[in-house]
Amino acid sequence: MKFKQSRQGLINQIAKLKKQNEFLLSHTSLTKEEELELQTVKDEVEESEKYTQTLLNTMGDSVFVKNDKSELVMVNNAFSKMFNLPRNEIIGKTLAENVPANERESFLKIDNQVLADGIENINEETLTLEGKDTRIISTRKSRYINANGEKSLVGVIRDITERKKAEMALAESEANFRKLNATKDKLFSIIAHDLRGPISNVKALSNMIDLNDPDRKEAEEIISLINTTANKTLVLLDNLLHWARSQTGELLVRPTNFSIADVILDTIAHQKSIAKAKNIKLYSNNLINTELHTDENILKTVLRNLISNAIKFTRIDGEIAVGVISKDDLIEVSVSDNGVGMNQEKIDSLFEIASNNTTMGTAREKGFGFGLVLCKEFVNKLKGTIWAESIVGEGSKFKFTIPLNI
Repeated sequence: MKFKQSRQGLINQIAKLKKQNEFLLSHTSLTKEEELELQTVKDEVEESEKYTQTLLNTMGDSVFVKNDKSELVMVNNAFSKMFNLPRNEIIGKTLAENVPANERESFLKIDNQVLADGIENINEETLTLEGKDTRIISTRKSRYINANGEKSLVGVIRDITERKKAEMALAESEANFRKLNATKDKLFSIIAHDLRGPISNVKALSNMIDLNDPDRKEAEEIISLINTTANKTLVLLDNLLHWARSQTGELLVRPTNFSIADVILDTIAHQKSIAKAKNIKLYSNNLINTELHTDENILKTVLRNLISNAIKFTRIDGEIAVGVISKDDLIEVSVSDNGVGMNQEKIDSLFEIASNNTTMGTAREKGFGFGLVLCKEFVNKLKGTIWAESIVGEGSKFKFTIPLNI
């Protein structure tokens, strides 16, 4: 027997034949002709069911048919495989019992909505089965009403988990590419301006020195400028190299035991000469003599950059305080100044290399704020967090926390 009806037509024919079968079975006595007719009906039902089931099984997606009570009356092999259940344990159930409450509510709500208003529903949702990972599925549900006014729901489920993972991986890869591209552009800008400029200044200043000039005072001032410029350039170059190593995974954390107070006092001592040029008072405040087990060199780099940044944006005769407090198994270090301060928009972009723009210091010091980007990288290396608090015109406070032991 050949069938050319649609899938829904076949389903309707099966239902009609089953009703005829039930009617015939209700008769207690059958003639020979009636028995032959009954057998013919049975054969047609079996052949129709077999053909329809074979047709559905050729489809790679999970296909199901539900009645108006959202109970399954037909499923294909792909559906059984998805739920990891044989067909005889599926028919007559909603299978909403096999999923978490939130998914169950969503499934049945959509079923009832489609059966009620007849509007086709296409949706992406999660499917979590016992003993299996959560999958992402795309469902398409349609309503069908037969000649007797009986409603049924025909649905197709497609597992799109791998596609979604690929899309997310692609989006993440694109974001990383954009970040790397922005980083490359920023590095070129730093090399072109922050490194080339100071080196050119050193060269120009050195040409101005006249060793035969009896007035050595001018030569000493020039040499002092050369020394200051060279030191700042060296710090920037050191930051660039450290950051490059951190991006390539070559920067390793080497924890040792040391006192946080000693590190802060040592860093302040090395930065006082720079602060003195602007007559800035640089001091420690509320130090605790706590021992840490972390990378001392990385911590010193963070402190040095935060203090340098504070000096840059503090006016002449200003103040900068470095303090540390204990918080359970963490320490919180703060670098506070009474400088120019900044608005929230600037705070939000401080630690991002792609959005960090050049800002002149109070003595027209140049720089790209690269030190703050490095601070964030290094604090993350030490399993800590860093943030800034500021009020325009009143000053800024940079804080970071790191664990006592890593």
